[in-house]
Amino acid sequence: FKFQDNKSFDIQKIGQISFLLGVFLLASAVGISIIFLLISVIISCLKFKDFFKDKWNYPFMFSSIFMLLSTFFHFQNSKYLPVKNIDPNLSLVGLINWIPLFLCFWAFQSYLNTQQKRVLTGKTLIYGSIPVIFSGILQLLNINGPFELFNGLIVWFQKPISDIGSLSGLFNNQNYAGLWMVMVWPFCLCELTKKNRNFLKKLIIFLVSSSFTTFIFLTDSRNALLGLIISTPIVLGTSSLIWYLPTLIIVFLFLAIAVIPIFPDSLQIFMKSIIPSRLYTLFPEVGFQYFGSYPRVIKWLSAFNFIFERPIFGWGAASFPIIYRLKSGEWFGHAHNLPLELALSYGIIPSITIFTTYIIILFLAFKKLLNTEKILKEPYLLSYKRAWFASSLIFFLSHLVDIQYFDVRISIFCWILLAGLKTFLEDKEKVEEEIEPEINFLFR
Repeated sequence: FKFQDNKSFDIQKIGQISFLLGVFLLASAVGISIIFLLISVIISCLKFKDFFKDKWNYPFMFSSIFMLLSTFFHFQNSKYLPVKNIDPNLSLVGLINWIPLFLCFWAFQSYLNTQQKRVLTGKTLIYGSIPVIFSGILQLLNINGPFELFNGLIVWFQKPISDIGSLSGLFNNQNYAGLWMVMVWPFCLCELTKKNRNFLKKLIIFLVSSSFTTFIFLTDSRNALLGLIISTPIVLGTSSLIWYLPTLIIVFLFLAIAVIPIFPDSLQIFMKSIIPSRLYTLFPEVGFQYFGSYPRVIKWLSAFNFIFERPIFGWGAASFPIIYRLKSGEWFGHAHNLPLELALSYGIIPSITIFTTYIIILFLAFKKLLNTEKILKEPYLLSYKRAWFASSLIFFLSHLVDIQYFDVRISIFCWILLAGLKTFLEDKEKVEEEIEPEINFLFR
């Protein structure tokens, strides 16, 4: 790529290149990616005095202070906890998943503060996800890892599909792989719908997009599939609802007939004969009268009860499986809800603060998106604005029913998305239409 001006490289441009390299390598070479992203953060921090001028940083600063206090409390009171074997050191280690990324939220914004930069980042995310597709193809061919490069600096853990039942690629977990792909999908859809391309480029982006949707389907991740369904009309705009909603209603009607036990057996058998089994088996037969007995609901109710016992400082990081096993006799790794998991670990105050801030940014971005659609008529630029919102929304919705955040690739992706969405709130529409002359990229 090239920038519009011809001046010699300055430190900010080095930061921009480091950021893009970090984004490109995030999925496939996270160790090297973190090095480049760290360089970009350090360069942003050369203007650290601006950090305190941005009021959006205040909720995360407050949360950081409170989480540190919670961690101190865990160390001081661990021996008095009614539940043993909760290691306070994990609370200290767990802060790495949050406090450094609060700083990244601010630092990344200087590399996402124009539509040009966000489009470039979106395209980079697409390119960086192609190795995920490639690893999935290897897995389908029963070529499995782990694969290592540079003395273990890059490692792809890849189990045979026969061991895990679904496609997972280099993430080694189908739900993580599905979420990654569905968060990148909105950007891919932007490129798929762009006009004025020659046949070869249209063919390339069609093949890439088809690979994305196929990979999402083969992960057997319900979250990813629902994310695909939700994000697609957001990116395409309200005009797509004319054909999208009827299609969706018909598909869900057929699926409901196949899995809800209120329909005659003969009709259910017929529907299962015409619907791919891979699809309807994702949604097992339901009985709403037993809603409270579903495993995921049980985990949520248990998490609420544990939080109410220690609402202020929480129990400590990674405490849910220990407490849950003590109470129920079963082991389960997390609460299947990120706000609940954070409240259980560090208390309800940082959880409410962080996720309320996330929701407010989503809401304000949605409002601005509606106003922008009245001003900006260029479909390609509009689709990219919608894509940042759609991807951020999918991350949030997914983490209400599952947790993939503690994979560093997913968590960094989350804060890149939120940083980009926040900079969208500060855009001035009159300068955004000049994006094309400023970018020289493959999909131009």
